[in-house]
Amino acid sequence: MLDPTPASLVPALVAILALPLVAHAAAPAPSALEVEIGARAKAFRGVFGLAARNLTTGETVFVNADTRFPTASTIKTPVLVEAFRQIGAGTLKRDQLVSLKEDEKVGGSGVLRLMHPGLAITLNDALELMISQSDNTATNLVVGLVGTANVNATMASYGLDNTLLFRPTFRQGKPDVHPELEKEFGLGMSTPRDMCRLFELIAEGKAVSPEASAAMREMLAHQRYQDMIPRQLPGDAEVANKTGMDEEKLPGPDGVARQVRADGGIVQGPKARYAIAIFTRQVDDGRWSVDNEALVFGGAISRLVYDHFNKPQ
Repeated sequence: MLDPTPASLVPALVAILALPLVAHAAAPAPSALEVEIGARAKAFRGVFGLAARNLTTGETVFVNADTRFPTASTIKTPVLVEAFRQIGAGTLKRDQLVSLKEDEKVGGSGVLRLMHPGLAITLNDALELMISQSDNTATNLVVGLVGTANVNATMASYGLDNTLLFRPTFRQGKPDVHPELEKEFGLGMSTPRDMCRLFELIAEGKAVSPEASAAMREMLAHQRYQDMIPRQLPGDAEVANKTGMDEEKLPGPDGVARQVRADGGIVQGPKARYAIAIFTRQVDDGRWSVDNEALVFGGAISRLVYDHFNKPQ
């Protein structure tokens, strides 16, 4: 019997038959933990997103991981990475002095705004304040040195195209880049997947260099805000993280501007080291206290991930 399919068509036919298999492989079914977290998130009064990667086993946990969120102060970690990139390139030095001017002081978190004009601190001091105290004035000093566009270019070089800094802190409506996005997202924008990946790079010594990554991990470990990711973890868990809290820049249909809470970091438990990012937005709870629903819910999810990654084998 003659073969009804000409030999020249066989490769094309094989490729066509393989297409459904490729498409199916790109969308794996959610894990039991992802299903559980997704179900809990339905009761949360806001929008929730999570990304976590076990650096010991490679296992991931993704829930709304590609949704874009306002970063609030979590964008200061990309600023930190860019500062260390420029330090590594020799264009900046950790011990170079930065002078504080009165018109550079801004509100919100931090202590530098309380200091006298003319105070000179090292760049390393400014970075430490930016991360451990989430100091907004220190952040603006650093952004003024490294440049908003450079922060974004470095994030893009790591494949983090959804992670963008738009401007210095407390400069709403005066973006350096992407004015339309700044109207919605404020200081910065990211996704849980992007931010988790950035902390993974820092954890594995792949952000700038092993030496720079180690220095960044040390600063992140000094974080004073322990309200979300570390909130319910055991006392011996090691956490290096950067938090963020803000108000939405655009009001909802009812005219109410709701809340933003976020956290990203590296966690070391007895059996696993992992990177994690938790983002929330449109949070109904308007309290600025540690009891805000987003912080409590995020803390509970953080503990779920910790227990899962560190469960006995």
